[in-house]
Amino acid sequence: MKIRLFSLLLFITTAALAQEEMSRKDSVRINNLNEVVVTATRTEKLLSQIPVPVTQISSAEIRNRGMVRLNEILAEQTGLTIVTDHGKGIQMQGFSPEYTMIMIDGEPVIGRTSGTLELSRIATTNIDKIEIVKGPSSSLYGSEAMAGVINIITQKQKDGFSSSLSARYGTNNNTDLSVESGFRKNKFDIGGFANRNSSSGYALRPETGTKTVSPFEAYTFNLRSGYQLTPKSDLRVSVRYFDSEQDDRYFTNDRFASGKGKERNLSIAPSYRIRFNEKLNSSARLYYSSYKTKSLYNYEDNHTLFDQTFFDQTFTRGELQTDYAVVPGLKVTAGAGAVHETVEATRYEDLQSFNSGYGYVQADWQPLTRLSIIVGGRFDAHSEYKSQFSPKLAASYKVTDRFMILASAGKGYKAPDFRQLYLNFTNTAVGYSVFGYIGVADRLKELQNVGLIERVLIDPTTLQSLNAESSTSFNTGFRYAPVPRLSITFNAFRNNIKNLISTQPIALKTNGLFVYSYFNLNSVVTQGAETEITYSFAKNFEVALGVQYLDAFDQAEKDKIKAGEVYTKDENNRTRLVRMSEYGGLYNRSKWMVNARISYNNTEKGFTASIRSIYRGKYGISDIDGNGILNADSEYVNGYNVLNASVSKSFYKNRLRLQITAENLLNYKDIASVSNLPGRLLYGGVSFNFNK
Repeated sequence: MKIRLFSLLLFITTAALAQEEMSRKDSVRINNLNEVVVTATRTEKLLSQIPVPVTQISSAEIRNRGMVRLNEILAEQTGLTIVTDHGKGIQMQGFSPEYTMIMIDGEPVIGRTSGTLELSRIATTNIDKIEIVKGPSSSLYGSEAMAGVINIITQKQKDGFSSSLSARYGTNNNTDLSVESGFRKNKFDIGGFANRNSSSGYALRPETGTKTVSPFEAYTFNLRSGYQLTPKSDLRVSVRYFDSEQDDRYFTNDRFASGKGKERNLSIAPSYRIRFNEKLNSSARLYYSSYKTKSLYNYEDNHTLFDQTFFDQTFTRGELQTDYAVVPGLKVTAGAGAVHETVEATRYEDLQSFNSGYGYVQADWQPLTRLSIIVGGRFDAHSEYKSQFSPKLAASYKVTDRFMILASAGKGYKAPDFRQLYLNFTNTAVGYSVFGYIGVADRLKELQNVGLIERVLIDPTTLQSLNAESSTSFNTGFRYAPVPRLSITFNAFRNNIKNLISTQPIALKTNGLFVYSYFNLNSVVTQGAETEITYSFAKNFEVALGVQYLDAFDQAEKDKIKAGEVYTKDENNRTRLVRMSEYGGLYNRSKWMVNARISYNNTEKGFTASIRSIYRGKYGISDIDGNGILNADSEYVNGYNVLNASVSKSFYKNRLRLQITAENLLNYKDIASVSNLPGRLLYGGVSFNFNK
């Protein structure tokens, strides 16, 4: 703790020595067609020329809304839903959080719990922009990019010396402190970022003696540096460290248990880039990341052990990429790499590891002034499952200077993770067991030998190999700017997902509970459309409206309803068949999502204000009638609206900035079903940029 506080104070002291801020001329430019995007094609390309659905969030937009954690800013974006399942994850085009790749400066963030990456781990203060690519991106990024990619691009150091401080404090003693400092001269640059985020947590049911969200304290440090070796080559390195500790308390077995949970993530990313000539350049990247958690909980009455766990994961990757401009209008990108992953945890036997190799190629072709075509594919070979090939084709056509249509089709995949292959878990408090595909036969035999199995439902020796999940996806839409101040975007999508991995009972235990394992079972479809309209008026005002419609369903469940195999109970408790009109599709998916915003930004006066509304339609959460599908009205969470607002004023030539931010102004709560809404949250913030 003392070391972390000292490191933070050291950064603050360094910042205080600065004498002049770097001039920052950022403006709110979400979806500005002149912006350069790198995530969609792995090369720099104007947004106006990209034939896939892409959204950009600028640093100014994040700053003006007073958002300090990644989940806060993503929650307000069209087509994205924050869902709470082992953390705050992102749902995109109806896909669960494990199908969206989260990257920082092009490198994947590891450390998922049951597929969910906790988005609040990532601070926003040093973000330059966020690029969101919707639709399958496995043709460039491989597994975990079946739904799309979110790439957080951090700020690059500008010439001279720069530094800044920022702080935010509010409800639940939520405190966020950040400091940035950097220097660039001639061929050398170096920059650092430090952040401390803490909260006393909150309890939606204080009478239980436990908290819904536990008190925590988290630190983030990022050091990045670069050196221009020659006029055509440069070397860069980035080191990122995250450390979190939380105080947990549970009520179990009629007793209280408490203790600490710790989480650490270290990432190191060196890279080398060389430009041979105007047509040809290459880069080499290495990336190492380790993620560790450990927890220890004791009963409070006698201090005996309640639970102790650990989880250690590593990810190591080397990659080469070459970009070649063959002729004007045709650019080819090719790359190859290798990955080594390991995991060791309480719920796994011994150290487990994966090895994989991949290669990808992409052609970016503009045969006509108004026509742009991208075609490419990626081949992945893996040590534990069948090889995968992920192709993609995308095209855009400018009908006029103000109207462009775009369409894309591609295949995506998601590899079975360590949990689905190697998990060895028995809930001792409840009594059920879950085993990964590899080793399930041995684990079941061990239970049989000690007399704990009543009946085998599926012989594990007859199981087929667990395959990667795959999808075939289509996106089509347009970008339209009928007048300079008005922009309209539209995208319709359909994702056909096969071999979806899910759990199924394979044996009944003598205690009446089941043994579960993982299978390729379901064929799922997610389809829908989204649109976003933005209009600027009266010089400093802007209004925006975003709408998404989503239809997500399991084809097997539909087939069973059509065949008359699914029953429910009527209001008189009599059994009857479920009607197709009652089928609600997949759980935790809202058919309608709407967000609206009105903002005022007066750069001359240094004053900004905005109010934002986020509506989430009703969604299924439980199986009340026990028929295994979503159909009864009582199985839904009611739709709700969250209202956020912020206002800020800058002083002293934009050096000093004061801000007030409010989340959930209407104080909406659903204690039984929506645990991530603690009520109204109010924050006050201040930031200061130093001069040279």
